[in-house]
Amino acid sequence: VVPMLVKKLLVFCFTILAMPAATITTISSKKTYIFGGWIPGTPQVIHDTLAPMVEVYLNREVGQKFNPPIQFQFKTVDYDEASYSDDDIQNGNLDFLYSYTGRLGCIDVQFGWPPLVTQRAYINGASTGAQGGIIYSMLSNTDIQNFSDFKKKKIGVGLVLSTNAYHFGFQLLNDHGVNLFTDTAQLIFYGNDYNSQVQDVMSGHIDVGMSASSWLYVNHPQDIASFRVHNPMRIVYDAEEFPFLTSTELAPQFGVSVSPNVPLDVKEAVADALLRMNRSNPEAVKMSISSFEVPTSFWRVRNMLQMMGLLEVSMDGSSGGKCIRAFENLLHTIKCPDGFVRQSEEVMDHQCKLDGISCPDGKQCFCKPCVRDHEVTIFPAKTVLVLCCVLLGLA
Repeated sequence: VVPMLVKKLLVFCFTILAMPAATITTISSKKTYIFGGWIPGTPQVIHDTLAPMVEVYLNREVGQKFNPPIQFQFKTVDYDEASYSDDDIQNGNLDFLYSYTGRLGCIDVQFGWPPLVTQRAYINGASTGAQGGIIYSMLSNTDIQNFSDFKKKKIGVGLVLSTNAYHFGFQLLNDHGVNLFTDTAQLIFYGNDYNSQVQDVMSGHIDVGMSASSWLYVNHPQDIASFRVHNPMRIVYDAEEFPFLTSTELAPQFGVSVSPNVPLDVKEAVADALLRMNRSNPEAVKMSISSFEVPTSFWRVRNMLQMMGLLEVSMDGSSGGKCIRAFENLLHTIKCPDGFVRQSEEVMDHQCKLDGISCPDGKQCFCKPCVRDHEVTIFPAKTVLVLCCVLLGLA
């Protein structure tokens, strides 16, 4: 009760302090602010879901309160390498970013973009500021009952920077004696294509999937009953019971971060407007949220990024840090445990072919990426013969 009371007082105080006057005269020469955004889905889905919050709601609630007026434009980002928001941030082409906590945790450390607000998702009549990770397989797949059955299976994860669809699940399986890099037949990174992951689990192309819990409940409610949720839990988060099953611990929901170059009065006006958004606003309904709240700490998210080797922070604190780019070749992000070595991409591709395992189109797949350092990969005699001929100049 006490944490909830403190939280409500913080929201009240934050709202009162941030409340702008009827008209704000700003000394900023900037008249247009670019608001980047990402959710799982195609660029069109991202735009249709998030653009109304920016170009309708914020322009109405914030833009006209400034003299001269300012405006907000939405930009779809992070759906492929060419649209990666790091580049826009470095080039000064973004002012705000709506995204998942792993991404926001990275730009906080790397670029000094602090969180502005955290959303509360609205799913099946329930509201929550938390997000869990679901590890799921098909109920009809009787070969997979427990975590120990995950060994030598094909497992799909989400974005490499996703706390819920990758990091928490990786840690949970590791705690139960299953390492994704040493024990699985194939590890598939689905990136932002969560729908394909669900379809591949349902079709049997892969055995196990990892996804963000609330996303699964929003986008595949009709399929939940056909899944076996592994390690199902009901968790209390921030004095509230998380309304859905989760396999992992919880992290904050999606949120908004802001450039340190945005004037204070603009930051405060945007924060105030978003904190006032609720289910009476069609823009909130479009986003499947109930409201926004004061920002939640990303410390656990940052710790997971560091633990996974995805965020490098200077030891002496002289600089911030650097996250890997989510769309680059992910082979170098695989950190083998002690006593294991990482195989080359060519060897892993060969291993996939030996095992008769294909990789879904457009995804990054790794078959047995880490092997014991005394193991030697055996190539077929024909392959060895060809290599010898090349070396001897006979081919």
